[in-house]
Amino acid sequence: MLDFEPIRLSHKDMYKFYTLNNRTSESSFTAMFSWSHKNKIKLAERDGFLYRLADVEKPFYLFPLGGDHERALAVIERDAKERSYQLIYKAVTEEQKALMGDSYTFTENRGAADYIYGARDLIELRGRAYHSKRNFISRFERDNEWSYEDITDDNINEVWEFQDKWCRKNDCASNVGLQEEATCIAVLLYNLENLDAYGGLLRAGGKAAAFTLGSRVGEETLEVHVEKADYDITGVYQMINREFARRHAADLRFINREEDLGIENLRKAKLSYHPCEIAMKYTAVKR
Repeated sequence: MLDFEPIRLSHKDMYKFYTLNNRTSESSFTAMFSWSHKNKIKLAERDGFLYRLADVEKPFYLFPLGGDHERALAVIERDAKERSYQLIYKAVTEEQKALMGDSYTFTENRGAADYIYGARDLIELRGRAYHSKRNFISRFERDNEWSYEDITDDNINEVWEFQDKWCRKNDCASNVGLQEEATCIAVLLYNLENLDAYGGLLRAGGKAAAFTLGSRVGEETLEVHVEKADYDITGVYQMINREFARRHAADLRFINREEDLGIENLRKAKLSYHPCEIAMKYTAVKR
């Protein structure tokens, strides 16, 4: 049986070692750690492989990280049998699906697919495809005295206050999903430096109007974990999106803006930025 233990900050360097060439959200230690309150992620390293288990009510595994996938999959199959778990994998990518073969039943999970964009596309917003985005930004710049700054100890209290205000406005108290997201945001804000994460704060008229949080995943991708804005201000989302990309993705190739959770308006918004790839995810169940 694999010796799993709950994911901890001390696992960061080990996790990143196994995900240097990846760009999906499950490859992000920051994402895994900040959502561990929900998914109860546990890790086990053995013989050059990193195994990942979500120890929730209906446990599932994530695809093992390391070299010989057949060997690692066999280890997980034995582990599931010893624990009396149904062998389920979630967030399986197209590449991983091809490696797993015919002994699994695969179900597409469109709501968990990652939206991946060319970094230069979101920084420059050139061409007809981004005409409306530029218009929204022009409107924001015309209507507001604005500024953008990194989140630091000097302004982080304003971010906390903005998040609290956003939650009250959107009735987080009655929405389990927003409560879970609020916990994720709290974990990120408390651990920005420890997670090698960073944030941006956008002001309009001197007041906080939006903030975003992200981190690097792999060697060439910025992952955006959180983006919150006062949606009553025209152009505010487009502005925080562009400014954060300019500040933190100028030397990278891709930006991963994570999944849409099957939410129609969120899907429409993510598609409107014209991803270069929608990294499909699957749930795999052992036959």
